[in-house]
Amino acid sequence: MPRLTLNGIPVDFPFEPYPCQEVYMEKVLECLQKKVNGILESPTGTGKTLCLLCSTLAWREHFKDSITARKLAQRMAGGELFPGRPLCSWGTAASEEEASTYYTDVPKIIYASRTHSQLTQVIQELKNTAYRPRICVLGSREQLCINPEVKKLQSNHMQIYTCRSKVLNRACHFYNNVEEKSTDKELMKSIMDIEDLVKSGSKHRACPYYLSRSLKQQAEVIFMPYNYLLDSKSRKSHSLDLKGTVVILDEAHNVERLCEESASFDLTPYDLASAMDAVNVVLEEQAKILQQNEISAEFNMDLATSAGLNMELEDIAKIKKILLQLEGAIDAVELPPSATGVTKEGSYIFELFAQAQITFQTKSSLLESLEQILQYLSSCPGIFVNTAGLHKLSDIIQTVFSSEPPEGTAALRPQPLTAKYYKVHIHLGPSSEKKRERTDLWTSSARKEGKTLSYWCFSPGYCMQELVGQGVRSIILTSGTLSPLSSFTLEMQIPFPVCLENPHVISKHQLWVGIIPKGPDGTELTSSYERRFSEDYLSSLGKTVGNLVRVVPHGMLIFFPSYPVMDRSLEYWREHDLARRIEEVKPMFVEPRSKGSFAEVMDAYCDKVACPKSTGATFLAVCRGKASEGLDFADITGRAVVVTGLPFPPRREPRVVLKMQFLDEMKSTAAGAQYLSGWEWYHQQASRAVNQAIGRVIRHRQDYGAIFLCDQRFTAGSVRGSLPSWVRPHVSVYDSFGRAVRSVSSFFRLAQDTMPPPLLQRPASSAACLSESSSAPSTSAEHILSLQKAKSLDDHVPSLKRRKGKGEEASSLCLEYEEELLSPRRKCAGLLDALEHNEKSSEGAEEGDDFPGEEEVAQLPPREEQKGGRKRIKLLSNAAGREPPGEPRARAALYMAAVKESLSQHSFQAFSRALQAYKETNDFDSLLAQLISLFAEDAGMHSLLRGFYQFLRPLHKQQFDEACCSLTGLGCGYKPEHSLLQEEREVIAKERALLEESQSQPGWKRPQRSSSPT
Repeated sequence: MPRLTLNGIPVDFPFEPYPCQEVYMEKVLECLQKKVNGILESPTGTGKTLCLLCSTLAWREHFKDSITARKLAQRMAGGELFPGRPLCSWGTAASEEEASTYYTDVPKIIYASRTHSQLTQVIQELKNTAYRPRICVLGSREQLCINPEVKKLQSNHMQIYTCRSKVLNRACHFYNNVEEKSTDKELMKSIMDIEDLVKSGSKHRACPYYLSRSLKQQAEVIFMPYNYLLDSKSRKSHSLDLKGTVVILDEAHNVERLCEESASFDLTPYDLASAMDAVNVVLEEQAKILQQNEISAEFNMDLATSAGLNMELEDIAKIKKILLQLEGAIDAVELPPSATGVTKEGSYIFELFAQAQITFQTKSSLLESLEQILQYLSSCPGIFVNTAGLHKLSDIIQTVFSSEPPEGTAALRPQPLTAKYYKVHIHLGPSSEKKRERTDLWTSSARKEGKTLSYWCFSPGYCMQELVGQGVRSIILTSGTLSPLSSFTLEMQIPFPVCLENPHVISKHQLWVGIIPKGPDGTELTSSYERRFSEDYLSSLGKTVGNLVRVVPHGMLIFFPSYPVMDRSLEYWREHDLARRIEEVKPMFVEPRSKGSFAEVMDAYCDKVACPKSTGATFLAVCRGKASEGLDFADITGRAVVVTGLPFPPRREPRVVLKMQFLDEMKSTAAGAQYLSGWEWYHQQASRAVNQAIGRVIRHRQDYGAIFLCDQRFTAGSVRGSLPSWVRPHVSVYDSFGRAVRSVSSFFRLAQDTMPPPLLQRPASSAACLSESSSAPSTSAEHILSLQKAKSLDDHVPSLKRRKGKGEEASSLCLEYEEELLSPRRKCAGLLDALEHNEKSSEGAEEGDDFPGEEEVAQLPPREEQKGGRKRIKLLSNAAGREPPGEPRARAALYMAAVKESLSQHSFQAFSRALQAYKETNDFDSLLAQLISLFAEDAGMHSLLRGFYQFLRPLHKQQFDEACCSLTGLGCGYKPEHSLLQEEREVIAKERALLEESQSQPGWKRPQRSSSPT
């Protein structure tokens, strides 16, 4: 590996670095050597992660060398060990004022990113370097626990308290092996991501969760999601000692929002009702034990005890009283006639909590009591109660009283920073409708409309100052999209002496950027609040997209400012035949609101783009949505990004209004130069969301693509100045739409001629690729061509990488326009078989009873009929070597995978029980009631409700279709023949086949009906 010297430190790099990579590493080293903070922007594809790792680890090794040199110098008493290399040259990473002779003083590196999937990519990069530090990855019990009894529990809270109970009683043999295995050299020296850690823990039968905490003590680099670092409660629970550490926050464009959210909360009426219900359960159980003990005492019998609960009945009653008082204090706040709510200073939270006897003096005992109650509820196998409200209340108390009041000050107004950075907002909450009636004597004083208590932090600097207060050596924030840097540094409220906006590693012929202020018809493109739903704008935007899909090769991403704008645009395009024109060239895939089906839609989009017979596809998404955050639309999956407007935050939302007021208040103070104005922040949010979206287009050195900014407001200098530094030099304004099309056409022709073809080959057939030459597309599996695919979804979208076993059974939701033709009925395997197959991950499972069913169910929200056919969501297999999508077992397994990903563990278990009961009892009414409770409330799950149609017994199909029409506005494509038994349908199919065969014979004539009666 090449070795280069930067800032006096030798750095091993896997290859000869680009100039921008050298500059980036020099800035990282400057932060470390000078013990200062840095904010570094480097576009995706410039090797930012590799540069971070190599420079930081090189500095750390150099730091150790300097300690070694001082130790030797002390022993040599002024002599030299090697005459040609004086000891003073061994290391200069540690300055004179921090000179140390202890290796324990070498700073640890804390590397934090947004998700574990991103950390997995970072650890893979680490394996490509010459450095082999001791590392560990921190995760939750939900991710790391391998105890079967704990893993099967419904909620994360139950897992936490059950695990603690087992550890306390040494009842978990996986935990008992941790101490022995934590000193294993193989484990200590291995570079393992979170999946490797689970595999290794299973292999050694040692708990990965506690193993990671044990490895943390000796680790030189600790990887974690950055909410573990920024949330004071998480720091405490993971015992993070930050003194002297180097903190790296990768993908830091989200840090601002997360800092505010980790220090804020919303306490709804439902949360309080849930907490009181849980306390009621404990009260009733303890009352029963008390009565039983009174009877037992009379007859000298053994007394019953409460496992894990060392509380008197009166103490539990006091907890309930506190909850009632808190609810009453919130409800007593008078709200103005308008629906905006009332806002008070941040310090008001202490006055409000004091009315419920929650103060700095009582918080410790109250938290201890809540902990005991939660532990008791989790350890009682016969008690099933929702503890989320109690758990949230415990977190809220820790958030409010996170720091002790200064000595000599009143407990009610302890922190000037609280009054400065926080606001209390009380408003009518939508959750009040969920509040349940309680029939005990201590009934709640709840009104018809309960009130939500919001405690909002408006300065991410509050959280960053807490980090600095922990004694960190340096904080480095880095991402591909931090622009505009000046406003970002002001929001953080800590000094950043080192700043960098890095250029890209690509050449100018690899990027085309155009501002298109007018559509093809000359209409001004602007998605402002006043014009975003106007017909002339929606029509012109549709025509613009319809033209761009003809000049952009392969995949094209279209980003809208919000879901309502995207939904209305699609609706208009469908009504006015614009959608059909777009899909004649590139089928449209729409980002779903629910995360359950997102992976399937992404997989189908990638399949369609990779199909050699297709002309690509368009992916419609939303700024700040899932597709704009960290997904890798490399090469042909993202040749162009179209931004249709500036995604400003909702201007009238209370939190946005209060944030702007807060910034304006800070701006008017003496230290106003350190703050943005409210209006500057508002525009900065839109700019950063745009920058995040356009960052999808160039993903590596050999990539190329185009960026279309389709809003006339991009022509303003302030908006263009907020674009990333690597984009700004390429921006051109095209007053004529035709000129923009000609320019970008030339760009793509040149790029395709000069750039090497992407290494993108799929080994298996693409289910998304249908015969282009077929005059009448068919839904049958026989018409799906076996064609070359591109990369798998995990290669296209690393952050969607799923665990083996779960991802294998996942399905692809392919949105296509097809004719009304339906394929012949096929025998459908049981849905319960799919459930068992999914749970056991066993491909050889035997088939059980059959549920005669249908082929794919037509689903076309929001319009059912369109020219050119119907839009369908088809469940397609994405695993090579499996049964084709048309096979019943594959469809059942894929449907189960989609359901499992969309539902919580508890809801999925209820779904499974309902299936089992239906199979055994044929009770359709009970099954329908359960399906409605699971899928009908959330519009994003209506497709799963209708999708169940194919697995019903024939006699129930018509009734189910009518129920779906009533609940979702769309039916399931019911036809009378669907109610026939399998045998009857096979007979009809044979007769139809014989008729078609006879019709195909030469000389066949249609029988003429006789005009006269016989």
